[in-house]
Amino acid sequence: MRRTWGFTLIEMLVVVTLMGIFVAIAAPSFAGLIRSNRVQAAADELVGVLQYARGEAVTRGVTVTLTATDANAWNAGFTLSAAGQTPPLRRIDASGLQSGVTVSSGAAQASFSATGTSGASTNQCFTICSADQSGQCRFVGLSVTGRITPPSTTRPQTGECS
Repeated sequence: MRRTWGFTLIEMLVVVTLMGIFVAIAAPSFAGLIRSNRVQAAADELVGVLQYARGEAVTRGVTVTLTATDANAWNAGFTLSAAGQTPPLRRIDASGLQSGVTVSSGAAQASFSATGTSGASTNQCFTICSADQSGQCRFVGLSVTGRITPPSTTRPQTGECS
């Protein structure tokens, strides 16, 4: 008798079928994970830009302002500029944060004074959501004192997003 090595056609078909079933089960979960990671990455980047603006305001000793390109829709892009200085410090275009997310706020601009406090008279809230699924959102708050709350899935209880 001769001994053969390898797999039979039946064994290969069973393995391929099982792999197909596992991929079909995992694909929807993976898409949700990607969507959630995009929202979190955009929120983290927005916090980074806000911290940069605050730091530049203190370092330069002037007011630094973030201005949304399109009214209250921050995902259309925004500009970061220091008072009395040109060109802008940074310009973030529509694809700047992440694709597939929307960033909104009740205000068209946010600013920091030379002491690092917010230039607004009330707290501000930024809502970052997935463009195709409203359930995946992060909230970033900016208090009057200049404190920036880290992204969270619930609205901050400290008053920024009430």
